[in-house]
Amino acid sequence: MGWQNKIENVKFSIKTGDGKEFFPLWKPGEKSIEYNTSSFDFIDVEKSLVERKKPKSGKYPLTFWFQGDDNIEQAQEFEDSAKDNRYWTVTHPFYGSIKGQPLSISRNDSNYNITEITVDFWETIVFDYPKSNLSIQDNTLVKRDSIMSNSALAYSSKNVQKTEDIQKNNESNALVAKSFETIQSDETNVDYQNSLSKAQKSSENLLTNPNQAILDSQSLLSGPSFYDVQVLPRVNAYKTAFNTLFRGFNSVADKLFFESQGATCLANLCNASVNYDYETDYQIISDVNYVSDIILELYNNYLILVDGASVSNYDIDNNYQPNPVVQSELHDLVMFTIANLFDLAFDAQQERVVYLPKDSNLVLLTHKYMGLANDENMQRFREINNIKLKELFRIKKGRKIKYYV
Repeated sequence: MGWQNKIENVKFSIKTGDGKEFFPLWKPGEKSIEYNTSSFDFIDVEKSLVERKKPKSGKYPLTFWFQGDDNIEQAQEFEDSAKDNRYWTVTHPFYGSIKGQPLSISRNDSNYNITEITVDFWETIVFDYPKSNLSIQDNTLVKRDSIMSNSALAYSSKNVQKTEDIQKNNESNALVAKSFETIQSDETNVDYQNSLSKAQKSSENLLTNPNQAILDSQSLLSGPSFYDVQVLPRVNAYKTAFNTLFRGFNSVADKLFFESQGATCLANLCNASVNYDYETDYQIISDVNYVSDIILELYNNYLILVDGASVSNYDIDNNYQPNPVVQSELHDLVMFTIANLFDLAFDAQQERVVYLPKDSNLVLLTHKYMGLANDENMQRFREINNIKLKELFRIKKGRKIKYYV
């Protein structure tokens, strides 16, 4: 079907979470799909190796209008329906039927009988998982502990470690520890330094007791997932830690160490992402999107590296294959975490944007969009909208204002 036939035969519509359907005027836009890719550089080799895995969800910037004498009423009805946190179904002449969530909604009433709506629309997978007697946090912890136990066993069971691996492990431990410095308090720092000292001492006995050495190295990655710090800084710290783990594969021991510590880092990243403060974390959909993207990005990087490190069983001296138990459990945990993050997205606040139809001030706008014009809400509203001192008493007509519902 050509594009003209599609426009004539497929009507653009948006069905919001409450079941209401809207048929506004629309204009062709664009679609973007990011792929889970990894780029690697090697010494003495020109250019980079770029690997591509599965695509992420599509993102669609939608622009449409409500027009006529009742355009304000139509737009308000749409905005009220958009407050329902369940997913939307968009029927698009070019892209077909898409299920997803709005990351932000912008409304412009400056053209009298036309109200323009702009939506950043995020395609999502709709999950329907069986209910569990365990909470998400408990389920994640059980899965995490199993991955750590099995990855430690996979590292230590082959006894391929050599003297030079002692220094390599100590250097890796120090880099991992540095990654978490920014999220530590005075209290957690003392405990963490004790864990680092223990891990470095255990590395000295790597050849005689590799299992204890890797267990103590794992502890450097497990503790911070429970720190009393907001989710985003913890997630960023885990991303930094993960990026320190790969420093090239020069031996089977290098591959086993990365497989074990990489799986441990990802498992604890998942654990950190689901242990959050209900009052402060995941208040807006873009935060959920950010965390899920990082988990998928690092997991795909990990898969590329461990898959690429595989060596045939016929090469006895260099034989390496990723541990099937560890890989199966890690895949299960990542998918479980992403599924639950999508559920969180349905409950998170959506960003809204309006353009002031007339002059206003901080007190009135805070009261209108945040419910109560107390000091805390006014300060947050100022931060969200970057309102400077000179605007406190007069925020001019046409000013872009953001808020969350």
